[in-house]
Amino acid sequence: MTLDIENQLESFAQSFIPTLDLVRSKSVFDEVKQLKLGDTALATAFLINADLSDPKTKKLVAETFGQKVVDNIELLGRIGKVQFLETTKNIAALRKHFIELTEEVEIIFIKLAERLCNLNFADKEQHEDILKLSEEALYLYSPIAQQLGIRKFYTEMEDIAFRNLYPDDFKYLEKMIEAKRNVFNAKLNSMRHDLNKVLEKYSIKAKFQARVKRPYSIYRKLNKQKIPLDKIYDLLALRVIIDSVEHCYLTLGAVHSNWIPIDGRFRDWISFPKANGYRSIQTTVVTRNGDKFEIQIRTEDMHQEAEYGSSAHWAYKQGAQSTTNSWIVRLREFLENEEYFDNPYEVFDKLKSEMKRDYINVLTPKGEIFSLPEGSTPLDYSFSVHTDLGYRTTGARVNGKFVKLNTELKSGDVIDIISSKTSTPSRDWLKIVKTNRARSKILRWFKKNEQEVFIFEGKVAWEKLKTKNVKKLKGFDDENKFKNGLNKLGYKSPDEFYYAIANGSAKCSLFTLKRIYPDAFRKKEDSERKSSSSHPKDVMPKINVEGMSGITTILAKCCNPIKGEPVIAYITKRSELKIHSANCQYLKTQNLDQSNFKKAEWTDGDSYQVVKLRIFGESYSNLLSIVVDEADQCKLRIMDSSRIINRAATTGLLLEIEVNDINHLTKFTNKLKNHKAVESVKSV
Repeated sequence: MTLDIENQLESFAQSFIPTLDLVRSKSVFDEVKQLKLGDTALATAFLINADLSDPKTKKLVAETFGQKVVDNIELLGRIGKVQFLETTKNIAALRKHFIELTEEVEIIFIKLAERLCNLNFADKEQHEDILKLSEEALYLYSPIAQQLGIRKFYTEMEDIAFRNLYPDDFKYLEKMIEAKRNVFNAKLNSMRHDLNKVLEKYSIKAKFQARVKRPYSIYRKLNKQKIPLDKIYDLLALRVIIDSVEHCYLTLGAVHSNWIPIDGRFRDWISFPKANGYRSIQTTVVTRNGDKFEIQIRTEDMHQEAEYGSSAHWAYKQGAQSTTNSWIVRLREFLENEEYFDNPYEVFDKLKSEMKRDYINVLTPKGEIFSLPEGSTPLDYSFSVHTDLGYRTTGARVNGKFVKLNTELKSGDVIDIISSKTSTPSRDWLKIVKTNRARSKILRWFKKNEQEVFIFEGKVAWEKLKTKNVKKLKGFDDENKFKNGLNKLGYKSPDEFYYAIANGSAKCSLFTLKRIYPDAFRKKEDSERKSSSSHPKDVMPKINVEGMSGITTILAKCCNPIKGEPVIAYITKRSELKIHSANCQYLKTQNLDQSNFKKAEWTDGDSYQVVKLRIFGESYSNLLSIVVDEADQCKLRIMDSSRIINRAATTGLLLEIEVNDINHLTKFTNKLKNHKAVESVKSV
């Protein structure tokens, strides 16, 4: 049936999908085909690039392949329009579309396949968006694929993204692996031969897969665990694929009888599967020569699940609630819970954190399984069972023994919660719980029961800020101006604003003060400032290109050249005239036709460009104050600012500013760097 529909789709699509898009569609189809999701999913994948804005095309697709395919393509199209940003402008749309995704789980698999294919094409062509696509893949889509257990997707995404985002680290690790490739292969072949001989004594037939750990996996482990390379115990691994669960445990016994197991390196994911459905026995052993090998033991079915994860179950269970789909339930719960979105500045960090977490399985006294993030406590468990049980918790027994509420749970633990009808939450619980669900429920309880306290605390903080700026506010601080300013920020009343300050969703900062009382901070006598505020947002400076005129130039996104810095023009395959910085790193890595390069220089005259900066430092509020003050000194406009967090969990700003030229920008960034509170300033 798949071959028939493939031929039908290819013939059908040629009439209205451009050739280049058709090649991309075919690659998405090939990836989805491996997931065995059915003909509707295959048709969606192949026609993913179809333009359904034409009513005739839309009707034809519906009549030929069904309305469901049309609905799927339109949903994917809506999601595709929402960029993965460090800012929070599109958070409402992204949240809405991800909720839609959890209702149509098949589309998650198709979306992941599409992102993998897009990344592959961009990598091969070294497209100027490769860094952006790599970042999206590594920090959003790869974690989703990992939580769903689709190994093929997340490993390929990680490898490509790592190579592009961290080229030096990739080259170093790749060089190290290649230098020892022959030695590694010889060791793996020897271990495979010896293990096979041992299993033959038990009449166990096995297939083997040998692997050397991937560069990104090595990089992540080195950074996460802060250990040297020789302490990575799973650098070399053998997968042993056999015919039954019984033989899995016999194989484990044989391995431990003939090689020395390393303490703490044994995991039985067959008895207690991971939350994404992964099942396998893993152990690490040492040979007589001192070589370390990770041994993964599983059946053929388990191996297919390890490669294709939840999609393997979805193909057969079509929406059935199973442990492999529990992450989908958690994702939907995360998205639907408004408490997680109280502070839009932190929602992306929470979402990415939620998707990256590994999960354990614990048991109720009756044997029911609950999946919780690693590091969870009895309190997290009680809130996952029921909110009321969480509120009434007074103690817990783990495996029959009384434990503290901050005890870290492990897979296989049996949890029994002790509760009291008169008990209520404690604020100390917020320091104990590790799950967003438990934290959200605790905050909700305090929000309901201590709202007046929150409002009072927020008002005190706001009045304190106003007192510090009393001279600037003189003549402007009246009730009507205050309420008008709050309305512009979306607050219906002062109490709502004070409450937002207390719970952290509004910042009690100079930046907020300026937004509520803009007139108090505006320098009326500064005509240059007035002129600056009235010009068009992004009047691109003009450029003269040698031997060419009347052709529109485009500033290259890979280097974002700014007026005043040396530039060069390049004629692309599409006959576009792109302006690059003379020091553009992208151009240096490409083997481009030298005849397509042209000399270029900026023309004189007033012009303005919007520049994005990433600024990191010790605290968000300090950074905001510094940025606002220095922007005033440099007479430049702040177009937008949003809170971000980098990979080292350092707080920062994504700032959009309007500058005249490179000197204007340099003056501003140098002033920022002079502040001790500012750790780094970098153009995006």
